[in-house]
Amino acid sequence: MTAARPPATPPPAAAPTVRRRRPSDLPGLGTDLLEQQPRTRYPFRDPLPVSTDVFLHAEDALGAYVAEIDGDVVGHVARTGPAHGFPDSARMNEACARAHGCAVEDLSYVSSLFTAERARGHGVGRSLLDAIVADARAAGHRPCLEVLPHHAGARHLYLSGGWRDVLAIRPPWLTSVVGEEGPDVLVMVLPTE
Repeated sequence: MTAARPPATPPPAAAPTVRRRRPSDLPGLGTDLLEQQPRTRYPFRDPLPVSTDVFLHAEDALGAYVAEIDGDVVGHVARTGPAHGFPDSARMNEACARAHGCAVEDLSYVSSLFTAERARGHGVGRSLLDAIVADARAAGHRPCLEVLPHHAGARHLYLSGGWRDVLAIRPPWLTSVVGEEGPDVLVMVLPTE
């Protein structure tokens, strides 16, 4: 009797490379976003109340990047200007500006950060976050973001990178999804090094 061979393990994937997002990336990114949503619960609202192009800030991003592994686009991040358009926008902006010691117009919010299911565990999220923070800082902006405690992996990524909480809020869209008993959205900043 011969001993059973252990199953062959796939070779490790190449490290992710990060580049600016192109318009041609958007359809595949939209598919990847919706494919990973049932497991990660990001975006939290399902179905999305807007198109994936709107969610990915196809038209209003101040900066947007994708990660590739071996030529395959496997992740996304964007940044926008100060929060606007909902009741807690001013409160969020004021808390972030106060924490950074800057004017509201100097804020950039990290948005739409996700990794495709097929690339989880390869450093895609960290690579994208580093790229968008560098982009914001190069523009003279101070990085901010929002995260739900439900998104434990993202929260861990942010905390391990030095981000800190500055505000907990309950936006109307969240109350309509989880009710009054659910968690608040945590607003975070990355202090200047």
